[in-house]
Amino acid sequence: MTKTTIINGQEVPLIEAEVITTYRNKKTGAIYKDEEAYKAANILPENLEQDVKVIMPALDLCGKNG
Repeated sequence: MTKTTIINGQEVPLIEAEVITTYRNKKTGAIYKDEEAYKAANILPENLEQDVKVIMPALDLCGKNG
C-alpha cells in the first residue's frame, strides 16, 4: 500500500528514498563511518567533506489530466 499525504486538498503519494552520507577527511582521504566517528577523531570542520547520495525510485513524470 502506498503512503499518501494531502496537499492543497489533493491526495499525493509519498516517495520513499534512501540517503547515504559519507564523511571524508580532505587532507588524508580517511573515510569515517558516521558523524560520531569524525568528531571522536577531532577533525576540524574545514578539513571535512560530506557527500550525500539519495537513492529513490524512478518518477512518473507524465501527470494525469482531468
